[in-house]
Amino acid sequence: MESLEAYLLSGELFWPLTLRQAQGSAGDLPPQIGDRSRLTVGGMLLAGKRIEARAAGDWPRLSVRLEAVRTKWRSAWERKAGREVHARLDLWKNYLEDARQNSDPGVYSQQVQWRVMLQLLGGELSAPPRELEAVRSLDAILRTAWLPGAFVWEADLSAVFPEPDYWFLYGRLKSF
Repeated sequence: MESLEAYLLSGELFWPLTLRQAQGSAGDLPPQIGDRSRLTVGGMLLAGKRIEARAAGDWPRLSVRLEAVRTKWRSAWERKAGREVHARLDLWKNYLEDARQNSDPGVYSQQVQWRVMLQLLGGELSAPPRELEAVRSLDAILRTAWLPGAFVWEADLSAVFPEPDYWFLYGRLKSF
């Protein structure tokens, strides 16, 4: 987990992974951890959920290692998570504004990852930033155009994203 420690102690929010790390051959980071070859706390949390859902053989070992680094570098972890909240909030807000103007329901299943990351990041912070309050306002906007329904991602992921906490993954957008 040396790459993770280096990332946490750096000033970078989006840590570039080498091609070797992004392909998972570096030994300390699986390929699912990177967000298109960029490491972030939110990307790691989302990838961890995906790995957990798919019962990947490495998940127990990986989760123990990740928790050890998270515990050892807790302040750095929370600083990164707090900074990432701002970046992901902007992406989610921009998507919702675009969706209101150019309703393309097909991209929702891809763009909702920003909202999922906000949920995951919020759980990592002992003192969530005020920016997370904006998520409630954005959720209110989303609910005005929401049709509850089927899980938007691959069905096997629904086990780690329960509907009460991740309602925005269970349905689709109608017109705003």
